[in-house]
Amino acid sequence: MISHNFLWIGVIVLSFVGFFYLFNTAYANPSELPDYAFTKPEIKDAYLFAKTNYQDLVGLPCNCGCGTPEGAEAHGSRVHELGLADCFTQGNVNEGGKWDRHASSCGLCYEDALYAKKLYSEGNSKEGIKSKLEEKYAGLTFSDEVVYKK
Repeated sequence: MISHNFLWIGVIVLSFVGFFYLFNTAYANPSELPDYAFTKPEIKDAYLFAKTNYQDLVGLPCNCGCGTPEGAEAHGSRVHELGLADCFTQGNVNEGGKWDRHASSCGLCYEDALYAKKLYSEGNSKEGIKSKLEEKYAGLTFSDEVVYKK
């Protein structure tokens, strides 16, 4: 009778250990992305692209206004001088930089990063992608509230 109790205790302990192992595996973050990158799958993909392809985003235009002092102040952040890369990080996170929260709440930034990712996968050069991003916004007028087509 006593040996059956130890058997059940062993089964219960192993069940708890297995549960915690599976739980930690399911919610693992091997890329060490910030918590706010997980608010939407698209945002996670954009942050992962920014981490693994940082140099591909440096110099690509950000069209939300964060590249100017006025736009940065309106966003409550710093001026993003390196283009789209600055919307995700403050320096290369692979080389000691820090994550930046900006792109997690700015649809223009994370959508443009994913657009750039798509264009790179199609074989476009950085200059070609820069031109396509500039063309994308050339026919739009910005107000404080909405983006309008001309």
